[in-house]
Amino acid sequence: MSSPPQKPEEKPEEKQGEKLEEQMKQAMRRLGASVTVVTSHDGDQRYAMTATAVTSLSLEPPALLICVNRINGLYSALSKGHGFCVNILFNDQQEISDSCARKSEGGDKFENGDWLTGKDNIPYLANAQASVFCDLDDSHDYGSHTIFIGKITEIISRDDIAPLMFLAGNYFSHTA
Repeated sequence: MSSPPQKPEEKPEEKQGEKLEEQMKQAMRRLGASVTVVTSHDGDQRYAMTATAVTSLSLEPPALLICVNRINGLYSALSKGHGFCVNILFNDQQEISDSCARKSEGGDKFENGDWLTGKDNIPYLANAQASVFCDLDDSHDYGSHTIFIGKITEIISRDDIAPLMFLAGNYFSHTA
């Protein structure tokens, strides 16, 4: 009689890595962030991705960075050197955020909202709080993501401030 197959024993560092990943997820749920939609194109197709991993980087020169998972379609356009736009959403634009957060690619992400085409054919949301256009300046791979640095070339913004925020897996808003 043979004994049942044994599971390979997990190494302590694998358990520690999984524990840290879960702890990081839980910690990041406590870090509230403005919701943005990052857009670009590759000449043939437009791309949009909901993102909170957007950060101002420098005033001299004006620059920001975005973090994009390499399995996201937006990565394809950016990795070819195309510029991008960071659209900072208003508190009433959750439907746009939800649409652009879906894994599917293509024009369906642009069905919600008033999308226009700006410099270098980059799509932008006409009624966003702000749309920040960037030329791709640099990139760095790290883990599953690539950090893209954009040199800001143009900004369109509105006067009122009422951002759509994300915290603990939920949307919320605050009016300044």
